[in-house]
Amino acid sequence: MTKKENILIISLGRTPPVIPETLDALLERNIYIKRTYIVTTSDETILHKCIKMVENDFNKHYLKKNMELKPYSCILGKDDIYTQRDNLELMIKAGSLFKMESNNNIYVSMAGGRKTMSAAMALLAQIYNARAITHVLVSPEIEAKGSIYQLEKMTEAEREKILHPKEKRLILFPVIGISWMLNDIINALKGFQGSIIRKESTEILKINGLIGDNNEPTELGSMLLDLVSDIQNYPEHSSKLPFEKLKLKSNEPHAPKGHRKFVERLSLISFIDSIIGVKFVNSSKTRINEDNSAGEISCQFSDGNKAYVFKIITTAKTKGQNKMVRKYIEPLFHKK
Repeated sequence: MTKKENILIISLGRTPPVIPETLDALLERNIYIKRTYIVTTSDETILHKCIKMVENDFNKHYLKKNMELKPYSCILGKDDIYTQRDNLELMIKAGSLFKMESNNNIYVSMAGGRKTMSAAMALLAQIYNARAITHVLVSPEIEAKGSIYQLEKMTEAEREKILHPKEKRLILFPVIGISWMLNDIINALKGFQGSIIRKESTEILKINGLIGDNNEPTELGSMLLDLVSDIQNYPEHSSKLPFEKLKLKSNEPHAPKGHRKFVERLSLISFIDSIIGVKFVNSSKTRINEDNSAGEISCQFSDGNKAYVFKIITTAKTKGQNKMVRKYIEPLFHKK
């Protein structure tokens, strides 16, 4: 029997310390986290400053422990959560992570990001039977200095004290899983009634405003059904390691500056199976060009002068799945 791995799914706003604080606190409890997934928006400050700081710190402290960071696996296409549909999109993306890791021990941290993000992740933790929801308490002085804007002004030694405080307390909240009633939820939201659905499931759905007194799904209930259906329809994840996905010419003199770092970020997306270099063109735009067919996406990276065109091979089996993958990668094409 394969031993279960410990997984951390953590939301991130503009306070990078939430990630190393959580990892350190879990390690002190002898909970070794194999993979850490970041859930966030495409806010420019988060993408280009906060994640960069987290990556640098992770490489310094955790790579030697054979731990993995997945910073670009769950990014909302907008810079914030403005509408219920934005929240639904985030839940679908985060839900695919929960589904992928459902055979492992999932720990969830909602310390960073918006409160709506926390509510979404709490629901997913229940649906997919997460092991625990975590929260780390640090001193008010440390917490007050956690903003990316303050951290950028500090010396490396000062920043280290904020990212890895000695005094902290980990709180683990148990998760009451509802995976046992997932089929009931789906059937009720599809409009089925009668003995096929347990009475307690119907009562829970009514209390939470997912179905009405007539047992018909409410607007919120219909959105939840879309969420669960979309999660189930996501493509499989690639079994390749990130470096195995890259099929580019090495030391290419005509390549735009920064292209390697860009494709390495793309390679971290688990629905991408290969990234193939195609050609160089005169273009100032970094963009997704087109969805060629199910399983392929054409894109390009530019340094403002010349561009490198890539063909991305995804794990999608249908055009619908390919559109889901496209939504996943779109935030990485936002211009810095």
